[in-house]
Amino acid sequence: SSPFLEAKYNIFDTCGVGNLHGYPSVLGGLLSILLVYLNSDAEFLNYAVGSQSLMQLSAVVATLVVSIVTGLVSGLMFLRSGNYFDDVPDYDDAVWWTDVE
Repeated sequence: SSPFLEAKYNIFDTCGVGNLHGYPSVLGGLLSILLVYLNSDAEFLNYAVGSQSLMQLSAVVATLVVSIVTGLVSGLMFLRSGNYFDDVPDYDDAVWWTDVE
């Protein structure tokens, strides 16, 4: 994702999934809470402004909890498997892909 996440938290996002999907979705979820307040008379709102905002916030929190828990579980499963790929150079896709001629 970023040098900050790599240096501070040892998080490596080599495919940019966080930048492409994670951060924009969290930002969109948080902005949806704000937009409920800015357009409180919108026809698509199912509940009062306060209730709708809490539902939006709970959806963002639930999404973060599920993604963090499933990420931790899959990471722990990988670590317990013993497949560390220490003999493979980092960021070298040629190890896994072959050219078809």
